[in-house]
Amino acid sequence: MTFGSHRLIHFAVAGDSPVRREVDLSIRIFLIDEHGPARDILARRLESIHGLSVVGFTSDSEAAIREIVTLSPDLVLIDTKMKQADAMGVCRRVLGADEQIKVAVLTSHRGPDERRQACEAGVEGYLLKIVNPHSLSDWIGLAVERKPT
Repeated sequence: MTFGSHRLIHFAVAGDSPVRREVDLSIRIFLIDEHGPARDILARRLESIHGLSVVGFTSDSEAAIREIVTLSPDLVLIDTKMKQADAMGVCRRVLGADEQIKVAVLTSHRGPDERRQACEAGVEGYLLKIVNPHSLSDWIGLAVERKPT
């Protein structure tokens, strides 16, 4: 999906992949999600994928900005539903702090307006949380423009 000059990856898969591919992506990920149990499950899921590592996570947007600048992850995954901050504003701040960092949305909400706003904020991808674990690493590779091997 393209909005203006930005490419937005929208990938939602609920079924199982028939073939599991191993990936060697070596991608460092930072998570921002206010829902603690979902964030913990996602962190464990990501850590279980070869080549991916979660270098930090938080529910607090201000702490996230500070930690992201310090840790310099390859990818920031952010849930768009935040009570204490504007998620798209957080995306812009992360991108403004370090242009090498890629930001992608991982959410359970499907609104087309939200996808458009994410693209306008400069995010690299938009993924629904229902994605199966086998497709998650492929999607992350696309978001940071690295291909699975």
